Order: sequence, then structure tokens, then C-alpha cells
Amino acid sequence: MASPLLASSEANESAGPAFASSAQQYPQMALLDFFFPGFSMFAGAVQKYLHIDLNLYLPLLLLTGALTVVWNYASSYLWEQLEAHFMSVVDIRTDDEIYNIIMAWVARQKFSQGSRRFVVNTNLNSRSYRLWNWSDYDEDDEVEELREEESAKKKKALAYTPSFGSHYFWYRGRLLLFRRSSKEKQNSFMLVSQTEEISILCFGRNPWILKELLMEARQMYMKKDAQKTLIYRGTMKPGSMESTWQRCMARANRPFSTVILNEKVKKDLITDVADYLDPATQRWYSLRGIPYRRGYLLHGPPGTGKSSLSLALAGYFKLRIYIVSLSSITSNEESLASLFAELPRRCVVLLEDIDTAGLTHTREGNEPRPQNQSTDDSNSTVPGQLTTGNGNTNNSGGRLSLSGLLNILDGVASQEGRVLIMTTNHLEKLDAALIRPGRVDMIIEFGLADEGMVSSIFRAIFARLDGDDAPDNATQLPLDEDARQRLEEEKAKKRAAETARVNALAEEFAAKIPEHEFSPAELQGFLLKHKRDAEVAVAKAEEFIEKTRKDRKEKQLKEAEENIGRQEGASGEGE
Repeated sequence: MASPLLASSEANESAGPAFASSAQQYPQMALLDFFFPGFSMFAGAVQKYLHIDLNLYLPLLLLTGALTVVWNYASSYLWEQLEAHFMSVVDIRTDDEIYNIIMAWVARQKFSQGSRRFVVNTNLNSRSYRLWNWSDYDEDDEVEELREEESAKKKKALAYTPSFGSHYFWYRGRLLLFRRSSKEKQNSFMLVSQTEEISILCFGRNPWILKELLMEARQMYMKKDAQKTLIYRGTMKPGSMESTWQRCMARANRPFSTVILNEKVKKDLITDVADYLDPATQRWYSLRGIPYRRGYLLHGPPGTGKSSLSLALAGYFKLRIYIVSLSSITSNEESLASLFAELPRRCVVLLEDIDTAGLTHTREGNEPRPQNQSTDDSNSTVPGQLTTGNGNTNNSGGRLSLSGLLNILDGVASQEGRVLIMTTNHLEKLDAALIRPGRVDMIIEFGLADEGMVSSIFRAIFARLDGDDAPDNATQLPLDEDARQRLEEEKAKKRAAETARVNALAEEFAAKIPEHEFSPAELQGFLLKHKRDAEVAVAKAEEFIEKTRKDRKEKQLKEAEENIGRQEGASGEGE
């Protein structure tokens, strides 16, 4: 392989005597050709056609290059020293909710909206959060646009944030720096994942201005969620096996009046929770050495409103909901204990369908097995039970055991101040230790719909509400005060007549529906199909009853056939 120096000299000789003489006269040209191949040819061409001898400017070029290298190194070193000794810096973690708070604030700032280099998003949540969250939805991320010929439609809003790099901006008379960078890393879960790093810097050793900025961003973010119920789920941190809480959505507060339940039971529940959350109650518990915890068990058939009550309760008391899935493959004592340790003092912890988590009757059946009993029974389970019920709580498979769950709920290291809500479809399958007094302080039964519940569901669907009608056009309203008053009176009469009509239809519909046969969810699903016409819903009530009964019978026959087939298959394997 020919060396660059030899190739350059051959090229110069073929180019002409001018290039050769130039290279001989200035030996440094050969050295430059070694580092910058073709430089001597370029210099010779400039000298031949433009009559400019670049060799005279060679020291200046070398000096400029040296100064550039020195400046790059010196400026980087000086900036590092300035940042280390004369600036305050706050680094924002992308795997924490503070990232979403800061980015929502930055997107509203003038320097972000006027930046020539920007990133456009329909969701400002962190990239690592979006990669690991399956239900990332926030109702405030949508805006309504009214059109002339169409009703209001929701569209995703576009958010503009500064691109990667450094961006200066003014905040309360102080010059600050917003720095955003991106890098790729490889982990054991994904081949390559892109992560962001953002920082905010200010000049001066006192970081008070940065803390005020963070507080302002937090208040703005919380104001957006003032009328919403925040829902969190337990998950794993990106790139690790460490458990953490991730916000999955924010839903509008559900009015407690929309929960179909006995009014006395709802009133007793609200009174009990309000008394528990009272600061005076916490002091009372502390002075008497009683653990400050409260637990509720909601049980009943599917579709009776257990989860709806939990959401309405959290919205009524402005608490966040933390949902724990005990049936997840990652649920073990260590991860669950880590999640409970991160809970705030005032929150709602929801354990849904606890009877499906494989913890039913695990402390029963500890009597020794007779020696003549067949070992084939060791794999038998109680219907609806995921564990064998042999009393083995050692959790050799790494899954969560009943004893581990009980220690987390009310053990020595358990969290206090939270409202624990457990739901189940089968109360009889739960271990007595899980629902004993002290762990569960109130048990609420959700039954199938009776006549009063059916009537309430009907009125909730068809009653006219203030937001159902389009807002009045100010230009079409009469200017006369008396005319406006007459218009309001006419509207009130129409509203009263409509309410009376809906109440009459509700009583008629409730009379047609048998009591304690259908769940509120089934009735609501039927009524929603006819939400524009209450008379049609009442007329088709008998059809709904017959169809639902027929579907249930077909489902029961299918399940019976499947059970018979499984039993025949098991007996064939035994033979």
C-alpha cells in the first residue's frame, strides 16, 4: 500500500514543475500533504490561476488552527469551572414525574414558543415513562375546537419544546439556561433506548431562583389536575427490576351521587372516611398507640359498581388512587413492600379482585394428609383458586404469599395514613386472616339491582342536566330584562316537565325489571344503547330480559360442557 507522502509527490510531479518546485522550496508542504492529502495540489492551482502564494499565509493558517484548538479546550475548561464554582444547577430525572411537570412549564414559556430549533410533541411525558406505560392518557392533553357545521371535537394539542442543546431565557429578571441533551444506552430489556437529560442553570451560588421556578411549575401542574383524580399503577423502573409508581391517567372527579348504592351505606362510608382523614383522628390514634390505618372491603357480583365507588371516593376527598395488581408476574413481597413504602400518607390504595391473586385459603388445610390418600389430589384446587391450598406459605416460587401480604398491610414496617380498599367477587374464598377486624374495618356488599337502583340508573341516563344543552348565543338573547325573565321561566317549566316525564318512565321501567337478577352494569349497558329515546328503552325492556336470560343459559351450558370435557380428560389420563 502506497504511503500518502509518496502518492502526493507523484501527483505533484505529474501536475507540473510548478508544484514540484513549490514542494521542494517549502518542505513543510510535504508535511501538510501528509496530514491533509492534496493540499499541495490545491496550493499550486491557486498560485497558477489566481497568482496567490498560499505558502506566505501558511504560518497564519497554522496559528489560526492552533488558536482554535486551544480556544475549544480553554472555553470548555473555563465553562466547567464557572459551572462548578459560580453557578447553581438542578438536574431533572426523566424517570420521575418532575420531568412531566418541568416540560409542561417549559412548553408555555416564550423562549420555548419562539425557539427556531424545537421538538414538537402530542405528549410531554418522558420517553422512558411512555416506553413502559401501557395506558398513558390524560384528559387534559386534548382541546376542544368548535366548528360551524360540526359539534365540538377533541384533538390532540401540539406542544413545542426547545430542541437538544442550550437555550438562554429570562425568568424574574435573572438569566437562566435550559440545557437538554439526548443519548442512547443499551440495557437488558431493550436493545437500544433513547434517554433525555435536562438541566436548568442560573448564575450565582444561591439556587433560590431555581427553587421558585420549580414551585411555580409544580403549582401550575397541580392546578391543571385540581378537578381530576390521579391514578397510579405499580410498575418497574426502566432498565431495572426496582418497583416504582407511575402515573397512568387523570380522570375527571366522579360525583358520588352517580354511584348506585344504598344512600345510607354511602352516607356511612363518607362519614367514616371523613372522620379517619381528620387530623384530630390521627392525633387520637397516635396518643393511644393504635396503628393509623383504615381498610374497606367491597364485595359483590361483577358489574355492581365496586371500582366506581373507589374512584368516586377518591375524587370526593381529593385523594390519589394507587392500584396494585397482586396477580402480576412481578408481584412479590419485596416489590410490593417497596411500593407501599413509597406511598404518601393520604391516598387510596386499591387492591382489585383480591380473590384471583392466588392467596385464597392459604392458611387453611394444615392438617396432616392421611397416608392412604392418593397423591393425585395434591394438584386439586378450589374452584376459582390459583393455589393448591396446602398451607404452604414459604413462597418457594418467588410469588407473593398470604403471610407476606399481611405483613405489608399491617406489619411492623407497614405504611400508615392510607385508605385501603379491597374488592372481590367471592367473599367466601378469602382467608379469614385477610379480612379480620383491624385489617378490614368496614365490609360493603354490592348486590344486584333492586327496584330503587333500577329507577336511579334510568334517571341517571335520561335526566336532563345543565351541560346537555348547547350554551345560548349572547347575540340571540333578548335585550329586555322582562323578556329574558320570561325565557328563563319557560325553560324552567320545560325542565320540570321533562323531569316529571323521566321519573314516570323510570318507575315504569323499574316495574318491568325483576329485582336482584341483573347487575347495574348490565342495565346501564342496555340503556346506553337507547340513550336518545327513553320511551324506546322502556318498550324494549322485555326484549332485554329475554335476551339476557337466554345468553346466560347458553353460557352456563357451554361452561358445563367444558367442565365435563375436562373431567373426562382427567379420568382418561388417570386410567
